[in-house]
Amino acid sequence: MSKGKKMNTIAMRCLLAFVLIMQIASLPVYAEGEATRTEPLEASIDQLLTNLEKEENSRGINAGIAVYNLTKDEYLYTHNHKRAFVPASNLKLFTAAAALEKLGPDFQYKTEVYTDGKVNKSGILDGNLIVKGYGDPSLSVEDLTAMVQKIKEQGITHINGNLLLDESYFDDVRLGYGWMWDDELYSYSAQLSALAVNENAVTVEVAPGSAVGRAPAVTVVPANSYVQIQNEAITVDGNASDIVFDRPRGQNTIIISGTIGKQAVSVKEDLGLEDPALFVGDVFKHLLEENSITLGKNSRIGKMALQTGSPLLTHYSKPLRELIVHLNKESDNFYAEMLLKTMGALWADAGSSQAGARVVSEFLLETGASGFKQVDGSGLSRFDLITPDDMIKLLRYVEQQEYREIFIASLPIAGVAGTLQSRMKGTPAENNLMAKTGSMSGVSSLSGTVTAGNGDQLLFSILLNGVYKSRYANEFEDNLGVLLAQYPNLPDPGGQEAEDRDYKLSRLIDPILQDARLDGVTTGIVVKSLERGANEAVLYQMDADKLLTPASNLKLLASATALQRLGEEYRYKTEVFLSAPVNNGGILKGDVIVKGFGDPTLHTEDSLQVQDGVSVEQIVKLLQAEGIKQIHGDIVVDDSYFDSNRLGLGWAWDDESYYYNAQISALAINRGTVRLDYKPASVPGRPVTVELLPKTDYVQVINEAVTVDKGVENTFAIERERAKNIIHVKGKLPIDASPDYERITVEEPALYAGTVLKEKLTEAGIRLQKNSEVRAGTVPENSVKIGELESEPLAKIVQYLLKISDNFYAEMLTKTLGAELNAEGSTEAGIEVILDDMAQLGVNTTFDMVDGSGLTRYNQISPNQIVALLEAFTKAAEFEGFYDALPIAGVDGSLKNRMKDTPAAGNARAKTGSLTGVNSLSGYVTTKDGEKLCFSIVMNGNIGSADNLTAIQDQIVAALAAYEE
Repeated sequence: MSKGKKMNTIAMRCLLAFVLIMQIASLPVYAEGEATRTEPLEASIDQLLTNLEKEENSRGINAGIAVYNLTKDEYLYTHNHKRAFVPASNLKLFTAAAALEKLGPDFQYKTEVYTDGKVNKSGILDGNLIVKGYGDPSLSVEDLTAMVQKIKEQGITHINGNLLLDESYFDDVRLGYGWMWDDELYSYSAQLSALAVNENAVTVEVAPGSAVGRAPAVTVVPANSYVQIQNEAITVDGNASDIVFDRPRGQNTIIISGTIGKQAVSVKEDLGLEDPALFVGDVFKHLLEENSITLGKNSRIGKMALQTGSPLLTHYSKPLRELIVHLNKESDNFYAEMLLKTMGALWADAGSSQAGARVVSEFLLETGASGFKQVDGSGLSRFDLITPDDMIKLLRYVEQQEYREIFIASLPIAGVAGTLQSRMKGTPAENNLMAKTGSMSGVSSLSGTVTAGNGDQLLFSILLNGVYKSRYANEFEDNLGVLLAQYPNLPDPGGQEAEDRDYKLSRLIDPILQDARLDGVTTGIVVKSLERGANEAVLYQMDADKLLTPASNLKLLASATALQRLGEEYRYKTEVFLSAPVNNGGILKGDVIVKGFGDPTLHTEDSLQVQDGVSVEQIVKLLQAEGIKQIHGDIVVDDSYFDSNRLGLGWAWDDESYYYNAQISALAINRGTVRLDYKPASVPGRPVTVELLPKTDYVQVINEAVTVDKGVENTFAIERERAKNIIHVKGKLPIDASPDYERITVEEPALYAGTVLKEKLTEAGIRLQKNSEVRAGTVPENSVKIGELESEPLAKIVQYLLKISDNFYAEMLTKTLGAELNAEGSTEAGIEVILDDMAQLGVNTTFDMVDGSGLTRYNQISPNQIVALLEAFTKAAEFEGFYDALPIAGVDGSLKNRMKDTPAAGNARAKTGSLTGVNSLSGYVTTKDGEKLCFSIVMNGNIGSADNLTAIQDQIVAALAAYEE
């Protein structure tokens, strides 16, 4: 480059930088408070919000709204615009804009094909064929077909080597942070890889069979042998269908069950697959064979990371400007996630979601945004949080960029295209309003642009959480969109202004809630006297009817119901059977059968024991008492009292190996976990010392961790392979690290219990034949019960559950309620019992309860509904046991280290709750002058430290304890 050209280039770069700085500087300064109300828009939107409050099924909606007049550079309306909300697919706007900014509209993905051998004159490739991916989300079977045809054009007719796939451009994390395991079956939650075809999904079509009673016909597109179909469905008479699809975690077997009518139309479903790159390999192999390119008998499909070489051919995707249209109009999660990892690979040297999120965050900071948390690209994770204010800042920034038209053209159009095609038809918003939709259980959002009636361009963001019925959320969004399209020509909406009530404790609590640490946080709170009349009982409330994620506060519902419906003296049983008599020589020529009934306290007699009750060692003694010395049969575990669903709906896939996410079974020991104790070796360089409890072959431990010198970074980690009982101990543990332990969950708890029993029998001197196995089954009719072991009473179990906030206990208790009182040992049946009990207590049940522990973010309940339970239960006969089971501030349980040296210590009793971004505290406290209160504080949308929220909760409860009139 000549000196003159170089100077011109530098000058141009400086000019561009100056222009960018001036663009950002030209953005108006935002007022910290709400926008100045503009009549009649203010009254119209306020009336829409008031209407939500009037309807029981929409009262719980927590709304964040921002309307910005781009033409006049001013906010027209704001409501909670600086609160953080789960945005659902509105997050895709962040990802799309960042991609256009960082990658450019003309960016194209590539997919390459390499060989590491030579092709002879006969067209035989003596080497491997390697396909390398770079994250193209649009790679299709048609694209692969075109690539295969180009291979054929180069004269290759046979491949002696292997078909290898290189997906190393991205990391090997297949799913987004916090995605729900039960979504994984479906294409909208497809696994991610730098090499994936057809968005890593197949379309499965089920058509009626040839006759009633026959299996339906099943077709899979694209054609492949990677997916196995297990067809258990039946064709029945009629035209109704009830087809269920399932794919066990870690497998590529699709199980089809249910019924389809002989006259019914076919049922189609797009289903995601395990390990995308190998799926590409299988489809590619089929296409090679279809095009008369054969592979050797010993050829295999595998993975490799290609180091060097020149590609045999390169396929390019459509440019990003076209991919963005599909991303936003169709709200395609897969496209968004692949784009996120691509930005990480190109701009942060790591093809990971975390790296990509850093790139997007840096871009968003340039727009002026600050109140967000992004963990994926699509908004599928409920760990994502954004504010309406940040969305407006993004949209304003985009309006000043060269790619503005591309971005706007990608948005769905009201009444015309994309996810808004059927909405706002026949209104002024039709073919005018362009916006990104977002929808998940409990969440709805709409953000974009619209031309007002006077020609002004308006930007808006509507983020709704706490949605109980989606219809009301969509109607609200559509009505608001139509108002904006009509602005400023709006009629007087009428209606009455909302009452701004001053509560007795407002001056006490309001200043606490003004703490800057609560910026962006939605706090629902209610404080109620248990001694005053109905008209004076509510001493304070704010957002008390909003449906919020409660975390472990939900355990209050299952615990109260169990105490009432099962009784405080209820005891779990575990039954032991023999399938044959024991002969005089002490030989059992049959099976030992153990039937579980959901006892959460079953344990081994070691450090995993947390309560008295039934131990595996007791079962061994029971069998010894029968005179058994040899067993010529199997150990059969019967967990049929509960259903076979091991995990709660909405639990995060990446929590599966952690103790608080243990699998649920009617027969389980040690709360479905093993314990791994570890400590540094005595000398650096030696393996870390690990010990597994109980000592069992059911779990395999692979110890690769090394002891290192003091001061070396601690990278020690314990990980369990997904859907397997293989635990890897990795990393470096400094020699001065303290000994510690982790509890890790197991797959199939009943088989774990049976395996440990078998091992304990051997330790006790009872011999089993070599071919004896542990297997699942049910108690045969001719079996003889030799014992029935009982747990501690339910009152003690509930006390442990609430004091320690044990998820496993809560889930086992919920399924027990279903089994005992609703004829089905399922979570759903148990929740039916709980909701019925709540209704009988006078609690409004327009809330979502999906598990018993509060672990799933599908749960949403209002503080008023929690307080209604707390108040009503004070009149129950079981109240004393319930009250005693709650953690005591500064004394025990999950409140042991909180509110010490305050008036609340030894006084307040409350249930804690904590998830990322969520914190709650609900219970009872007595004021200084002896008045008994109940309260509920539920906080959502926190992007800061959880300690900030607990400190403010503690301050509120301590203030209540110190209060006197």
